[in-house]
Amino acid sequence: MKRRQFATLCLAVAGAPMAFADTFPSRPVTLVLPFPTGGSVDVFGRSVAQHLAARLKQSVVVDNRAGAGGIIGATAVAKARPDGYTLLLSSSSTHSLAAALKSNLPYDPEKDFAPIIDLGYGGSSLLIPDSLPVRTAPELVAFMKQRGDQNLFGSAGIGTIAHLSAEDFKLATGVQAVHVPYKGTSLAVQDLAAGRLTFLFDSTVSAQAHVRTGRIRMLAVTGNSRLVAMPDVPTMAEVGIKRSNPDGYFGIWAPAGTPRDIVLAINTALNDVLKSPEMVALFEQQSFIVRGGTPEALAERVTKDTVQWRSVVKRANITVD
Repeated sequence: MKRRQFATLCLAVAGAPMAFADTFPSRPVTLVLPFPTGGSVDVFGRSVAQHLAARLKQSVVVDNRAGAGGIIGATAVAKARPDGYTLLLSSSSTHSLAAALKSNLPYDPEKDFAPIIDLGYGGSSLLIPDSLPVRTAPELVAFMKQRGDQNLFGSAGIGTIAHLSAEDFKLATGVQAVHVPYKGTSLAVQDLAAGRLTFLFDSTVSAQAHVRTGRIRMLAVTGNSRLVAMPDVPTMAEVGIKRSNPDGYFGIWAPAGTPRDIVLAINTALNDVLKSPEMVALFEQQSFIVRGGTPEALAERVTKDTVQWRSVVKRANITVD
């Protein structure tokens, strides 16, 4: 009996270092960004990674995997090992929007991911060329109704948030406009500034930079509150335009099956990150509205937004597959 007890003790001691090594996180964490480097989301994501690393006391490596509207990066995370060492920072474009538009996604946005946290949202802005003889969103609606189908709007492609936001604007106001898809938002903005487009929607971060050129005017924002940087610009609701599409979200996910204790550890760290003075300052600079909260809150957001985006896609008769 004593010999057996001694053997058991030896096994326990031998296993102790292994248990310590497996304590999360014992090695660098990879944060996949399904967007190109250099953009506003990339800057935001790298800041999140830096502050998350400080809380986890472990390196967080950013891996940009752009392509196919974010689907390439999201797919890589969905198929990664569910151990908490591969995370995804993405937006509604890879989850609710993708689910509403595509029937052949290589992943299930709700079943193949373990939600961690809803970081918040940036919203979009209604932009027009400065040369257009209107000063408010209601004036734009009246102007477009007089022009009938001569109106043009641009986006970075069919099925993008900018495209669907514009289609939703058309449905809400009854105006007509022809969609002109571009290979990138920057090209659409150039044509807008030149007066070749009637309007377009763009992220509030990018929109502020365009407005500062003096060639583009911002008429309204899609969020629930005005921008800190541009307090004179009203929300769509304030000017009487009732939209059906949601404000969206930026979330962080792990692969489905990631242990609950790891999910909660990362969630706690990220909620702390969202309150840090440096991140608060960055959010204000980018007009980013913070949410935070539980993993369940992100899951509910994804489900709710998917339903709303599907309504817009159906009503606008948009097909991508």
